[in-house]
Amino acid sequence: MSRKKYDGLTQYLKNNGGNQVTLTFTQFDELLFPYSGLPKTARTQSEWWANDYLHPENGAYGWLNANYEVILVNLEKEFIVFKKLFKESALFKSPF
Repeated sequence: MSRKKYDGLTQYLKNNGGNQVTLTFTQFDELLFPYSGLPKTARTQSEWWANDYLHPENGAYGWLNANYEVILVNLEKEFIVFKKLFKESALFKSPF
């Protein structure tokens, strides 16, 4: 099974286990994407952080697969708040 770019975020959120998780852009860069950093669009466009089940290519599958959703985007102060979803979504999970 090939590893996707945002699998590190999925694992981080799953292992965290908190109902709400706040991550700064610096934490994303240092902990989750040490080689590439967050994409520039993630730093400048709040739409990048949309909980988009139909078009998760920006990275939404990274948090949606961990059963979290973005509830706050603060581009100016460079942080994101995720909230755990109560109902688990099987949208991106393999049926096998």
